[in-house]
Amino acid sequence: MKRIILISLILALAFALSGCAVLNVLQPSIVVTDDLGREVRLERTASRIVSLAPSNTEMLFALGIEGKIVGVTTNCDYPAQAATKEKVGSFGTPSVEKIVSLRPDLVLAASLHKTVGEQLAALGIPVIVLNAESIQGVLDNAELLGRVTGAVRGAAQLKRQISADLNAVDERVQALANEQRPLVYYEVWSNPIMTAGPNTFLHELITRAGGINLGATATTNWPTLSLEELLSRQPQVMFYGHATETVEQIKARPDWGSIPALREGRVYLVDENLILRPGPRIGQALRLLASQLHPDLWR
Repeated sequence: MKRIILISLILALAFALSGCAVLNVLQPSIVVTDDLGREVRLERTASRIVSLAPSNTEMLFALGIEGKIVGVTTNCDYPAQAATKEKVGSFGTPSVEKIVSLRPDLVLAASLHKTVGEQLAALGIPVIVLNAESIQGVLDNAELLGRVTGAVRGAAQLKRQISADLNAVDERVQALANEQRPLVYYEVWSNPIMTAGPNTFLHELITRAGGINLGATATTNWPTLSLEELLSRQPQVMFYGHATETVEQIKARPDWGSIPALREGRVYLVDENLILRPGPRIGQALRLLASQLHPDLWR
């Protein structure tokens, strides 16, 4: 009798183990295509993530999976809780050794991390590059991150939140005629004078917010202008994010007094991290620009 019971237990255990093996075989791996067009495969949803870009870090927090983050860069400063995460170096120069020591099963990188990404991939660590160049790209990346982290519901909720902000802007500005859309100069840098070209994230934000981008006809993404060119264009609104000058100091720039934006007090300092990061706050960024371009539509 004891022999029969023992054999039965062994058979039951063998069956259970084979069942687990079958489940593992049936469990499909996760395959996604990142923003560099590379196919990346994960054997299971990621649980230890290192983020090398502030926008990616923001996205993970917005999905509610900050507990899976084991490392970020020193430039990942939003939300405030990001400061509590282990640092792996700066955005521009992350440490491969430090990243490996954290035993990540996924690294989220940006397009400038080509060399670092190749080194990590050679060590068997999956690397996904997120480099959204449009608002739709941000929404797509939220969905992608939901898949690879198991936060599908969080991603769907985040997309609804972002879409609500986008729709609120679209509803207000869609009926504006061209003459109601001000010419906008977004100053990326002041010396040399640099603005955003037509194939940039900024161009889409300005246009969708109800403005006309001064750099829309440029042949490069980040064109430089002479002061004479800027003066001849006569922008009606100016945004800038490099807070090295106050609005009053900008208004006092020599030879800038004839620009309508300065003359009429339509110079706005904006949070560069909010405006330029292709992350979960993109809807807020669009609302901000739209409310300053068309304050009458938001009363």
